[in-house]
Amino acid sequence: MAAFPSVGIQSMTMRLRSATAISQSPFTYDQQVYQHQGVRWEAEVTLPPMKRADAKQLEAFFAGLRGQANTFTLGNPLHNTTATGTGTGAVNATTLTGSFTGAVAGDYFEIGSALYIITEVNSSSSIDIMPPLRVAASSAPLDFTLPQGTWRLASNEIGWSINQASLYGFTFACVEAI
Repeated sequence: MAAFPSVGIQSMTMRLRSATAISQSPFTYDQQVYQHQGVRWEAEVTLPPMKRADAKQLEAFFAGLRGQANTFTLGNPLHNTTATGTGTGAVNATTLTGSFTGAVAGDYFEIGSALYIITEVNSSSSIDIMPPLRVAASSAPLDFTLPQGTWRLASNEIGWSINQASLYGFTFACVEAI
């Protein structure tokens, strides 16, 4: 697993995709919701324009990923808090119990190599999270300092643009590596 090169991010779209299905009656419009277990992070990232000297590092990085074969670490560069905490929960849990100081809804954190967001602070000893816990945690430290997750490219293809000013442009889509 490689760390994403430190080149800055021009823009980033992040989302959580849930495996939820809805069946709706065409006659009454009554709905049945089927909430399946799957939830994952997805993102589209645009990097700032760069000269060839800087672009070479990224060309090599993307080529080294070999499409979807290899993974890398990446996080939202704006999410950095002074919150602290340790949490306990079973695999697929969406509630962690433990000790949380300064944590608020919307804070991102990392456990192991997975990225999570707090959806609700129930008390100083209980928080709700998404996606569901990837591995069992027993008093696991929550890293709120520029948390990252493990990602892979969303496609086996990667490309970049080069314009008349000799500036390179990179935009790519990635999904959480589960």
